[in-house]
Parts: sequence; structure tokens; C-alpha cells
Amino acid sequence: MPDDLSPSARATTLTDDPLSAPMAALHGVGPVRTAWLGAMGVHTIEDLLRHSPRAYADRRVITPVANVSPGEAVTLIGAVVRARALRLRHGNSIAEIILADDTGEIKLSFFGRGFLARALAPGTRMIVSGTAAPAAPLQLKGPEYEVLEDDNDDRLHAGRIVPVYRLGEKIPPRQFRAWVRQALDLLPETMADPLPGAILERHGFPSLRDAFREIHFPGAHEDAQRARERFAYEEFLSIQVRVLSSRARRRTLGRGVRHVTNGPLVRALRDALPFEPTAAQVRVIREILRDMGDPRPMGRLLQGDVGSGKTLVALHAIAAAADGDFQSAVMAPTEILARQHHATMRDALGPLGISVLLLTGATPGAAPRARAASGEAAVVVGTHALIQDSVAFKRLGLVIVDEQHRFGVAQRMRLAGKGDHPDVLHMTATPIPRTLAMTLYGAMDLCIIDELPPGRLPIKTRRVPPAKVDAMYAFLRDNAKAGQQAFVICPLIEESDTRALKAVTKHYQEISAGPLLSVATALVHGRMDTAEREDAMARFKAGQVAVLFSTTVIEVGIDIPNATVMIIEDAAQFGLTQLHQLRGRVGRGPHQSHCFLLGEPKTDDGMERLDVFCRVTDGFELAEHDLRLRGPGELHGFRQSGLGELKAANLVQDIRLLEAARRDVQEALELDPALTSSAWSGLNRYRPAG
Repeated sequence: MPDDLSPSARATTLTDDPLSAPMAALHGVGPVRTAWLGAMGVHTIEDLLRHSPRAYADRRVITPVANVSPGEAVTLIGAVVRARALRLRHGNSIAEIILADDTGEIKLSFFGRGFLARALAPGTRMIVSGTAAPAAPLQLKGPEYEVLEDDNDDRLHAGRIVPVYRLGEKIPPRQFRAWVRQALDLLPETMADPLPGAILERHGFPSLRDAFREIHFPGAHEDAQRARERFAYEEFLSIQVRVLSSRARRRTLGRGVRHVTNGPLVRALRDALPFEPTAAQVRVIREILRDMGDPRPMGRLLQGDVGSGKTLVALHAIAAAADGDFQSAVMAPTEILARQHHATMRDALGPLGISVLLLTGATPGAAPRARAASGEAAVVVGTHALIQDSVAFKRLGLVIVDEQHRFGVAQRMRLAGKGDHPDVLHMTATPIPRTLAMTLYGAMDLCIIDELPPGRLPIKTRRVPPAKVDAMYAFLRDNAKAGQQAFVICPLIEESDTRALKAVTKHYQEISAGPLLSVATALVHGRMDTAEREDAMARFKAGQVAVLFSTTVIEVGIDIPNATVMIIEDAAQFGLTQLHQLRGRVGRGPHQSHCFLLGEPKTDDGMERLDVFCRVTDGFELAEHDLRLRGPGELHGFRQSGLGELKAANLVQDIRLLEAARRDVQEALELDPALTSSAWSGLNRYRPAG
């Protein structure tokens, strides 16, 4: 295949900065292969060298042919004694090579590569690696091989620790390794390193040039691990420079809102509480009010497990804003949750003279928007409707975003942009693993409500086998007769031809006409008409409905203290964090609550997930398990965070490197906030623009 560039053009391309040179600058990379590599995200020499191996094959031990056993992975050295090409139907061919050493002979078969019978003529010395066929005759099918020019030959594909890459189907592993070797040979003896020398020395990391060599062609497994840790640290460092620089910029603005944090409304709210806040709530309220009393804009993430009392914290922040005649905007991801927040805040703040307005996509007329724009509404609670151009505020001083990971960064910023550097409080009932919190949300100050209100009984969770389902529904009927309520959750709205899972519409019809015939039931899901869905929810909240069938539309924010049973169909389809959110819809009252899991897991991971869920009730512990089982890409919008995909780092295994990177960046920013000194200037490549 022709190259994209002539030799002279290649030399020019590689003169100044080989890392930034396009892949087409390498021999053997033409237009078609450029496109194949581009689909893998490999566009430049640096992309190639940062495409780390996913594993290594240790091919250093040479096995005599006589000692090869069927099914064994081996590396052999010998000479070709016979070679022939066999023609097959449909134009295919096989090269059959007989390789011999001092102990015997073995056949090498290369399907579709008959031309090798000419290239590997008798007398050619080779090193080959592969797995012996499981039955006679003894042979290796499609082995990796390398022709030996002499005994000191620098072997690439066999006779060493060989890198194994994640590649597209059209990229041969041998060719990819050859390109990596070409790229490594282009690196100058001395080259710029983005990591400061002090960091390299502190952690014992190899230089960039050495790390590239050790990650791809290590002399020992320890070398590969040392290089991987350097690249993992560098990925974490890039994230920490970004988030901590943003945090430092916010703290130096000095032109936000200074709220009154112990005014009459805050005191009146505190005095009107019908219960004593937990110690964790008191601590978090104090932290948030302290930030609100500072002129620098607040940026906080409030984490609290299901039912821990985050709303009470938000009420104190809103009262503090109202004491200074500032408005608050509260944005929730669903209309159901927005309506619940509106009702709760109206009941708590209305008696204090703080007006609370609900504004969603379904809110009719211009009058509500006029109340927000005039400042008549002190608190505006809504959904995505709050970020529409038609919604304005007179004096927005506080923005609260609930279940914030369900909104994009741009959406959250757009709402905050409707005020003049308002304080921002993000809230989530979704427990976030510590490593994710340090990466995704490191630009914010974190506070955690790590204590549940007293008197809460742990929810009993167990799997229900098919033989026990009738008994489960009998238990449900008895609970309903006693005045208690229940949820039944299904993963689908309607039946699917491709997924054999419970559909809530059909399940509702069957169970309501069968085991629950004597019980008042209702159905809600995301495709229902808004009015119909709200009517069903209102009847459930009022106790007119005993069992609510639903999809995960009720995952967050539905507060029914009388609900004591949660049934989750096809439970293995859900992640641990989502299961925990669903379970959190019950157990909010004085009665013992139960969570029943139905369906047989199809995978070992699914089985492990349900076993963990039955055993663990702490949301943060479950979040760590979820991260380990599913990875960051499936959790909390990591892929949509704008931080990029981690290639070398592992958020589960590399917490030590993440913490080290965070400490190093904090030290650098304290000593040199602009990162302009020669000691830290290399970190500027990671800073966000602007």
C-alpha cells in the first residue's frame, strides 16, 4: 500500500516535534490505514504511543519442540525445513511451514496467507509463539512469528514480553507493534516532559521517553507497571489541574453575593422546626451558611444518602438568601420531583412570608414568569424550564440544582448565568464514590450528610424465587389491608421483541386482575399524559391507591412515609446505585419496610450485584461496589463530564495516584497560582482555556 508522504516529506514532518506528527509520517501508513487508526482515536505519533497495551504476553521462555503439549501456549526457535502453499475454494490459501529444532519438527499453519510459503523458504530461522492445537497432528495455527537475522536480533513479536493492544479488526497486531517501534525510534534522546522534574523525582517516575519505551516493550513486568503508573498519574494530574484551577479562580473572584446568614428568616425557620436536626445536618448547614456569608461565589456539592434530610439544608440556604432580599432558583430533573420540592418548600417557607413559585414546561401563561422577573416570587422551583430564555430573575442570589448529575454542565451554568455570580449548591441523593467525587466534582467544595434521622429501621432486602412470588403478593395484600402502601417497579414500559424483561403496562394489567384484584392499584410511567400521571401520583400520596406500578420514573424524590414495600422486577438489570435509589422510596416511616428482588441474573456480575445489595444498606459503600463492578463510564455522567476517557488510570485501583496528583496540584497552585514559573509551567498544558 502506498505511503501518504515521500521520504523527504516524512523527514520534514518529523524534524521539529515527532509527537505531533501525523500517523501518515510512518512507513506503511497510507490513506486507508490512516482512516482505520483515526477510528481508534490514533491520529498522531503521540496518540499512538499513548495507546497503551491492554495486556502482555510473556514469550521469553523458549520451549523445545519435543516438549510441546497439545493446548499449550509456547514460544519456539527453529529453522524452516519445508514450506508449501495449498489452494482452497473461494480463492483462499494456506501456508504450511515445517519448523524444526534439535529435538523435533512441528507444523505451522497460516490460513489465508499462502504467500508465506515463498517468504519463509527452507533454511529461514524463525521465532514463533502460539498455542498448540488440542489434538494431533502437532501444529500451531496462525502463530505470531519473526524472522531472525542473527542471534542478537531485537525481537518484536516473540521471544520477549510482547504488548497486546485493543485494536480494530482491520489493524494487524504485528503491524501495530511495528509502527510503535518506528515511533519510538523517532524520539530524540532529550525531549520535553510535561511533568515537572520535581514530580518525577518525588514519585520515582520514568521520563516521558523512557515511559513510552517501557509501557510498550518492557524488559520486565515491573518496568511496564512503573510506566503505567506514570501515565495514570499524568491523567489524574490533568484532571486535577483543571478542576482545582477552576476552584481557585472562583475563590479569587471576590464579587459574588454576601448573604445574611443569621437573619430573622433563618432564625424563624430554625425555631419552627418540629424536630431536632441531626448532628450531620447541623454541621452541613453551618458549612454552607459560612460560604454564603463570604463575598466569593459558593460552589458546593451536598451529598446525602436517601432520606438523610438534604431538603432541610436547602431550606436554610434559601432563608438566608431571602433575608437579604435575594431570590433562589431550585432546579429538579423531573416534574414529579419539582412538584414535590414546591409543595415541601411552600409548606415550610410560606408561613415565614417567603413566596414559592412552581415553574415547569407545563406551567401555563406568562403570569408565573412575570412573578419571577419582578422578584415577587422569592423562590422559583422548576425543571429545565428554568433555563429557557423566557425565564428571568430580578435578583438571583442562590441556585440549587437537585440530582445535579442529571443535568449537563452547560445547563447548570446557564441557570447560574441568570444572576450576577450567585452562590450555587448542587445536591444529590446518589452516593458518589470518593474517587469520582475528586475527579468529576473536585472544583466544588464537598459536604456530606453521613447520618440518617433517628428511629429509621433498616430496610430488609432479599431475593424472591419464583416459588415464593405468590406468598410475596399475599404479604402485599395483608399490608394493604393494614393501610400500608407499596411500589412495583419494572424496567420497561412496553414489551420488547429484543429484551425479555417485564413491561410495566402488561404487568400492571395482569397483577391488578390477579393477585391484587382486591387492592387499589395505579400505573405511572414516562410516556403517560402529564395530567394522568399526576392524578395517579396524587391518589397514591393521598392513600387512595395502595400499590403503585411504575418504571424508574419514581427513582428519586418521591416521599411516601406510608410506603413499606418495594418490589423490583428483573432487578439484575439495574446498577447498585439505581437499586439503592429505588429502595430509598420506602423505609421513611415508623414501620418495618421490605425490598423484594425478582428475576434470575443472567451473568455472574448480576448475581454479585444482587448479593451485595441484599447485604449492604449504606449508599456510599454500595457506590464503591458499583464503581468496581461497572466502571466510571456508566456512573454519574463521567463520559459526559468533559474530562475525557481514562486510558491508563483506573479509578478503583489507583486511588493512591489520584490523591498524590491532587496534593501535588494543590501545592503547585499555592506556590505559583498562575503556574508560570519554570518549575510548574509544564502543567499549563492541562489548564482549562479562559
